[in-house]
Amino acid sequence: MSGKGKADLLILGNVITMDEHKPYAQAVAAKGDKILYVGAAEVARRLCDDHTQVYDYGSNCIYPGFLEAHCHPGGAGARATLIAILDPNASLEECLQVMKDYMEKHPEKAIIQGFGFEVHEVQPRAGMLDAICPDKAMICTDSGGHSMWLNTKAMEMFGINRDAVRQWGTACVRVDEDGNPTGFISEGPVFHVRANLRITVEEFKEALLYWQQYALSMGYTGVYNAGVEVTNIMEAPAYYELEKEGKLHHYTFSGSLIGDNTDTPEEDMDRIAKEAEEHNSKHYKLLGAKVFCDGVVEGHTAWMLEDYIDQPGYRGVARFNDHEKMVRLLKAAEKHNMNVHIHTIGDAAVRAWVDAIAEAEEATGNFDMRNALAHLQAVSPDDIRRIAEYNICPVCGIMWVEKSYTLFEVMAKYLGEEKAYAGFPVKAFLDQGAIVLSHSDYPVSPTFSAPWTICLGSAGYLPSNGKEMQRHEDQCISRLDSLKALTTNVAYSWHEEDRMGSLTIGKLANITVFDKNFLEDDFEDIENAKCLATFVDGEQVYRA
Repeated sequence: MSGKGKADLLILGNVITMDEHKPYAQAVAAKGDKILYVGAAEVARRLCDDHTQVYDYGSNCIYPGFLEAHCHPGGAGARATLIAILDPNASLEECLQVMKDYMEKHPEKAIIQGFGFEVHEVQPRAGMLDAICPDKAMICTDSGGHSMWLNTKAMEMFGINRDAVRQWGTACVRVDEDGNPTGFISEGPVFHVRANLRITVEEFKEALLYWQQYALSMGYTGVYNAGVEVTNIMEAPAYYELEKEGKLHHYTFSGSLIGDNTDTPEEDMDRIAKEAEEHNSKHYKLLGAKVFCDGVVEGHTAWMLEDYIDQPGYRGVARFNDHEKMVRLLKAAEKHNMNVHIHTIGDAAVRAWVDAIAEAEEATGNFDMRNALAHLQAVSPDDIRRIAEYNICPVCGIMWVEKSYTLFEVMAKYLGEEKAYAGFPVKAFLDQGAIVLSHSDYPVSPTFSAPWTICLGSAGYLPSNGKEMQRHEDQCISRLDSLKALTTNVAYSWHEEDRMGSLTIGKLANITVFDKNFLEDDFEDIENAKCLATFVDGEQVYRA
């Protein structure tokens, strides 16, 4: 151990601090898990002794560890370690072949799972899966995570029958001409199936460690787990055990999933607060509640203010739409000094929760809860203004702004071109004074990437895809604002701005190193930038 005041770690390079008072530096020194000094290399070297670990990255760029505002670590790890990967651009027939091959390679699995298919023209049916897997349960989750394709065995195992149709309706449990479930489900029954999947804590620990290494290799040192029970109820216990074992090396901030239109919002928040008191630790922290207000456009389940073009009279699925219960939940969260993070894809979902947050904040007098609305695929201009006025954190889909098939063409087909071109606004929030966060929703998106976020936020497209993929040039933001949406703004949303988000004396020594300058280099170079190293708590946890 080095002497009093001496640095344990010295990192040299082109330091982009994200500290507005000292935006650039040559060196970062740390003692223990905290930053000791940020500034000139000459001064930093005088803080070292024989025990100091020195990393000289030359002209490469040093950034604060990047922060992801909304993702699903358990799902990401499970996708890599437990299930077959499907191509959303593939036909259902091609997906069936992948599932058949995976099943043959894993005869030990009692339930065969796949992830990533997308409905194009033909709607999935149980019989398609029965043809390749009649004796075991087979479950395929779509690329958005809000729909599932089940074979008959899986339907029997998880109770997807006529009772399920009565419980959730035909918008969520698709039926044939005789009223029987077809094997294609969305929203409520999907989360029912997930909650009842048999996954062990040990399997989840393996999945989370796989995810952790991936996150660190991408330069991310902190993430928001958007519903720690969304993948499975074993995820939270896996975190607790990994922390006790000293195996967590990045920071996870979580929301605990609240049931749709819960009858007991106060008791739900009491439960979350008790769990936080018992299990919050250095690297794992429950911040409050996670809610699903609606579904997704591609599943016809996003809650819209106007009818779907292809289904006149239909406006989607409103999962949590009871205004009184919304306000009660928000007030209960405020009582425990917690917040609520809400999935809001459609403009009606956004409107409903902005209304509720406004009422709750005015009633409690607390305008610093930093409640969050995530995804914001369709938002009315008036609600963009109110999101800023009520200090709501807009968790924007910067990774989703390109004109991809699922997120643009399907939106145009179902909601009209005007809404499609206006989808996923970013700059509009900044113009109103909101604090914008970037999220990927990984593994719903194929990856999560700081370099890609810089390109997509500032140019509106990836250079390798071409400018023809740009959805709306007027919603592009500056490179600095794109970086803020990955660092300082996310830390603010978690009430963690005093500990992370910038390279500032006294904050955690969470640092990442890339081979490109996101503020100055060409977008073509930034798109292919490589993470060279990641440090958490002053220790190197990833090296390229």
